[in-house]
Amino acid sequence: MKKALALILALAMSLSLIACSAGDAPTKEPAGEEKPAAQTPQKETFGLNEAAVFKDLKFTATALEESKGADFFEPESGNVFVGVQFTIENISGEEQSVSSLLLFDGYVDDIKCSYSLSAGMAFGDSLDGSLAPGKKLVGYYALEVPEGWQKLELDVQSNWLSSNSARFLFEK
Repeated sequence: MKKALALILALAMSLSLIACSAGDAPTKEPAGEEKPAAQTPQKETFGLNEAAVFKDLKFTATALEESKGADFFEPESGNVFVGVQFTIENISGEEQSVSSLLLFDGYVDDIKCSYSLSAGMAFGDSLDGSLAPGKKLVGYYALEVPEGWQKLELDVQSNWLSSNSARFLFEK
């Protein structure tokens, strides 16, 4: 009897964890569409001008730029700065926090690549701060990458505790 009760309890806990993590899976919103698409998980990649819609936030990559830097902020020899401009919209009824360090993971040609503060300074607007309900934040996620890079992948989460992410894929 105790084994059956323990098994039922373990099963209930597992199902509740799965339900909690599945509730914020991104969906793809076609370019030019105003309303979010139906909230069903999709395992696909996103590109420029495609919106990944989570429960509370909508991420749209709007531009991809390469730079040799400016003033005091220049990449190391053989590298360039790459910035992906995002528009992040708070589609919830509560204030949301956005952090480029906590919500984004970058890979360049399948190698982990972290956010670059120098590249961020060269592009200007960052993706960090509090976002009021119904408002937007426009800024860059910036990396320092080898000049000959071919593929950039950014995995984006709507909050740092979520196990769901949207993959944005860009090719040179």
